[in-house]
Amino acid sequence: MQHAEAPEKSRVRLAIGLTVLVAYSGLILAITLSPTQLDVNYQNAVLRLLEVLHRNGVPSWFGYGEVEFLANVGMFIPFGFLVALLLPQRLSILTVLIGPGFSAFIENFQREFLSERVASVYDVYANSAGAVIGFLLAATLRAVVHARDRRIIARALWQYENGERPTGR
Repeated sequence: MQHAEAPEKSRVRLAIGLTVLVAYSGLILAITLSPTQLDVNYQNAVLRLLEVLHRNGVPSWFGYGEVEFLANVGMFIPFGFLVALLLPQRLSILTVLIGPGFSAFIENFQREFLSERVASVYDVYANSAGAVIGFLLAATLRAVVHARDRRIIARALWQYENGERPTGR
């Protein structure tokens, strides 16, 4: 049995994905390379939220630093997801290098050019963790879609071979 070539990837989907990735990367750069930290105006609100959380069972060791760490992780999850989906599947593992590289660039820029900002290796760890989580989510999505597609194709072939009319599902 001869296998057909894979269909060409959607250029529209690729253009939309690249546009979203560039826009999201710009947002990350705007947040991380602004002269002052974003949380300066929200520090009191975060502290009040932590007080409420502590009163309602969140352990006291979970403080401002942990919130900041998780915010950095969360900020890079979409980045890793988009990079992993836009790369060909066999190269999507490069996301685990691209995410930390982008983060290291940001932290080095802060250290060299932004005296009001504090560059931190912990931010690189958090951002890298977010990019890896995004990569894992993209890999999971690809696996789910691939399994679904195989079931649909197998059913369509079975229907064709048995003379049944396709149901459209």
